[in-house]
Amino acid sequence: MTAETSQTLDRGLRVLKLLADTDHGLTVTELASKLGVNRTVVYRLLATLEQHSLVRRDLGGRARVGLGVLGLAHQVHPLLREAALPALRSLAEDIGATAHLTLVDGSEALAVAVVEPTWTDYHVAYRTGFRHPLDRGAAGRAILAGRGMQPTADGSRWERFADSVEAEDADGPADGDGTGGTGDERGTLVRTGTATVGTGLATDRVRYVLTHGELEAGASGAAAPLLGVPGVEGSVGVVMLSEAVPERVGPRVVEAATEVSEALR
Repeated sequence: MTAETSQTLDRGLRVLKLLADTDHGLTVTELASKLGVNRTVVYRLLATLEQHSLVRRDLGGRARVGLGVLGLAHQVHPLLREAALPALRSLAEDIGATAHLTLVDGSEALAVAVVEPTWTDYHVAYRTGFRHPLDRGAAGRAILAGRGMQPTADGSRWERFADSVEAEDADGPADGDGTGGTGDERGTLVRTGTATVGTGLATDRVRYVLTHGELEAGASGAAAPLLGVPGVEGSVGVVMLSEAVPERVGPRVVEAATEVSEALR
């Protein structure tokens, strides 16, 4: 039996989704066409959403997502933390390093959940709320990798991954799983690789990133992007006091990122 739903609420939510998918806003006519309703219905929907600051209209009459959505989005972080904690705890205890969930916040990476291992003599202290640029540190770089980006050989910019070419440093692949590396302008070695992860009946090659000394001298990081979660852009990773990241860590953070992605779907 199909559950009863509210047609008006459904249309209002569809308006928000349509506006969220565009950078330049939409006119009443454009919204009416996409929703398959007349302009009067759209005017009423927009007026209601405007009263709650979820939609605003610019001087040209184009509707855009309003600042009211920020208040709703702020409450998502506790939900994401709760869903991610089991995988983060398992990762921290398994690797013996501080594990974290990092999300995009504008042009920065924001740590929203951190779990430290319980059995190590020492580990990196990494606080919730820590921010850094997306192009610094494994967590931010993994997010860029999730967008299909990689650093150029000189580290001056990020570009799209070639369809079938891995980035490699002068020494060739870092290990036998197809990883490669590139040095950036700060002299930091950034390695990228792929790990095979089973997702149900499918098997995907998921990219991870290894870095050293980018956010803290002597510390290395490994992270993998969250994939397949609509509306969520982030990564799962670990940070450790080490000159090099052990070989098994890259695939292990991919596994943890996959677990978190599945928990959020």
